[in-house]
Amino acid sequence: MRIGELAHATGTTTRALRYYEEQGLLRPVRAANGYRAYGDDAVRVVENIRLLLAAGLTTEDLLLIDGCLRDELVGEHACADATPKAELFEQRLVLIQRRIDDLTGFRDQLRDRLAEVTSSRR
Repeated sequence: MRIGELAHATGTTTRALRYYEEQGLLRPVRAANGYRAYGDDAVRVVENIRLLLAAGLTTEDLLLIDGCLRDELVGEHACADATPKAELFEQRLVLIQRRIDDLTGFRDQLRDRLAEVTSSRR
């Protein structure tokens, strides 16, 4: 599969795919004509990269759990047993929870402010 096809299949951009490649997360082979060619597992890898980046992990984190990117992350998978990977996930979960708590507090402040503004207009 070529880069445009992979971008379309994963709902991402070719620029993002090139970035993942630069970071060492995605490893296409080069065809004789120099074009990137992605294997069958590339869609899963890109979906996992996007999921984990959105969850708060960094590209450096993803390099540490590289083998997991080719695995199914939802449900049963082999990566759950690896202690260093579990520790990394635990650390990131703490950071994500802090972010959730901060956002929840901010949302509540905005709600209160909105209530004040709308009640003063009446």
